[in-house]
Amino acid sequence: MTFFSIFLIPAFFVAGYMVRTMNAASRNEEEPPEFTDWGTMFMDGVKGAVVAVVYGLIPFVIMFVVGFAAGLTGSNDATGLASGLGVLTVLVSGVLGLAINYLLPAAITNLARTGTIGAAFDFDTLGPVLKSKEYITAVLLTFFVAIAIGVVVGVLAVFTLGFGLILLPFFYFWLYLAGSYMFGAAFGRVVETPHHSTEQSATPMD
Repeated sequence: MTFFSIFLIPAFFVAGYMVRTMNAASRNEEEPPEFTDWGTMFMDGVKGAVVAVVYGLIPFVIMFVVGFAAGLTGSNDATGLASGLGVLTVLVSGVLGLAINYLLPAAITNLARTGTIGAAFDFDTLGPVLKSKEYITAVLLTFFVAIAIGVVVGVLAVFTLGFGLILLPFFYFWLYLAGSYMFGAAFGRVVETPHHSTEQSATPMD
């Protein structure tokens, strides 16, 4: 399915399995999820894709708004201002892009745990996770694993005259699976701590 994700529909099943893996890891389940209940798995993938699109639109909306504003001031006298706004827009969008890539796995894990898209935007729950050393460690580990896989694939492609690239989807599936496990496990360790549970259940006294 990863190999045929270019046709889009299989990609939703792969994404749904990753969402399911995040949920299982966050609940400290020892066995990986099974490939069952395909309809639900497909819908989980669709929900994850919707969340990713919504978050991904933020930098593009900012670029469009600032670019439109720069266009309104696009006279000869304002060329410098427009250029400055353009550079600032690219920089801000780049920073936002990195921030969103950092936030997105936690958001999708919360979606996986609850089954609702709104949970991906529940920053009361996401905040402590994003600031935790467990989550930061998961991000760094996933980053280094991705680099390692890239090196392995590159070497394999060179020594097999490019034929080794046919294994690329399998490498990336493993990377997504490992990342989903690390993010889910980190999320679960943070939200299941007594301190966080107490904060979530606290209510005003009568």
